[in-house]
Amino acid sequence: MNDTNAKQWSTQQEAIFGWFKSGKGNLVVRARAGTGKTTTILQAISFAPESRILLAAFNKKIAEELKSKLRNPAAEAKTLHSVGFGLVLRNWSGVKLDGARGQRLAREAAGPTCPDPIVRLVAMLASKAKGMLPTSEIELVNIATQFDLTPDEEWAEEGWTVDQVARMASAAMKLAATKRDGTIDFDDMVYLPVVNGWVRPSFDMVVVDEAQDMNAAQLRLACGVCRKTGRIAVVGDDRQAIYAFRGADSGSIDRLKTALTATELGLTTTYRCPKSVVEYAAKLVPDYMAAPTAPQGEIKEIEFKALAEAVKPGDFILSRKNAPLVRTCLSILRTGKRAKIEGRDIGAILIGLVKKISRTHKTMPALLKEVGEWADRKSRAVMMASKDADAAESKVQEIQDTAETINVLGEDLTSVAELVARIENLFADDVNAANVVLSSVHRAKGRETETVFVLRDTLYPGRKGKASQEECNIEYVAVTRSRCNLYFVSGL
Repeated sequence: MNDTNAKQWSTQQEAIFGWFKSGKGNLVVRARAGTGKTTTILQAISFAPESRILLAAFNKKIAEELKSKLRNPAAEAKTLHSVGFGLVLRNWSGVKLDGARGQRLAREAAGPTCPDPIVRLVAMLASKAKGMLPTSEIELVNIATQFDLTPDEEWAEEGWTVDQVARMASAAMKLAATKRDGTIDFDDMVYLPVVNGWVRPSFDMVVVDEAQDMNAAQLRLACGVCRKTGRIAVVGDDRQAIYAFRGADSGSIDRLKTALTATELGLTTTYRCPKSVVEYAAKLVPDYMAAPTAPQGEIKEIEFKALAEAVKPGDFILSRKNAPLVRTCLSILRTGKRAKIEGRDIGAILIGLVKKISRTHKTMPALLKEVGEWADRKSRAVMMASKDADAAESKVQEIQDTAETINVLGEDLTSVAELVARIENLFADDVNAANVVLSSVHRAKGRETETVFVLRDTLYPGRKGKASQEECNIEYVAVTRSRCNLYFVSGL
């Protein structure tokens, strides 16, 4: 059996089918990496007797893929943003999507004299908070510090504090929910129905796919559109929850299970990973099992100096941080092999920071020196503002990684123009198999290949040597991208 052509169903899969056929109440399916989740859920939905079924997909691309594979005519695959937009149109007819709305409302909430950089912070904080549904300005302050949406030291010295940003973001969120200006933005598609009480039960069954990646507003919307007499099935892997920075976390599935008084069924046998990789991953996720027919595969340790020679097109090189990917990519390119780093948007962020700093620091030595000082200032501000030491440390590591990435990119260049060109050339989207694919673990989630190299030195255990749950999850996601060979690379 494999993920795309299942002919013989396992005992676990049959149990899931049985619930969809005639089970009572609600269900949580804890589906581990490579266990045939999509195939299983699509088959399960074909047994469901309900007259109207929603399969809630994480994004538009996944929704389109699922639509073509659904065999039950009563079922439809949609994103929760699409569902929410329909609810908005019932209450605010004729509204159009406008990505600039959040910025306009942030300006209105902040007032005409508020500096533009602070207004942008207000808009970004309001956008983040719409998915997390804070109930107080104190929670907004915590979100601002967690996601580095706080004023720099220079602005704080001029009186623009994180508390002010939180108050203005709260006002902007209220405007978003109440002001009828003929537009909404992407966040509003889910946020407005939830906070305005527009959610109406309209489905007999709701199946939430990739539930571990959904934020609070999305999950509340998904549950709210199910009729009281209907059934909800929540599907996901809590150990693949690595998007805390988006407002999703490892505990969301357990919280839903409690709230829904749900039965739990497992999908724990992987048809992707070889036995050696599963044995390693099971140290992180104990219920993870290999299929009886899985190959043995192999796990090896290699030194960084041997990596460029060992990799071949189509292989993945995965890292917890971006800076090591740059150093690694450059070393591979020097051998004549083709290589790209996943994430054009990462490149755009780096270019934005470089261009901003280069306005006042035009030479490469001056720019790189200021990048380091910028990172130190941002790090101090985060540590001072945050009440959560673990969250602050994670954010500081991200800031320092950004600075280190730019320094690695620019260490042998003489001009800012060369630096921008290098970033544009290295970072790409949809990297194809003709290249060695370098990626953060976050970017690689949902993908797989024969041979995976993990930069072991980039994985970190968290504070005081004890790995946080999310860091353990990141390692689990990294190793389970492999269909055959797994290499741990040391000595970076």
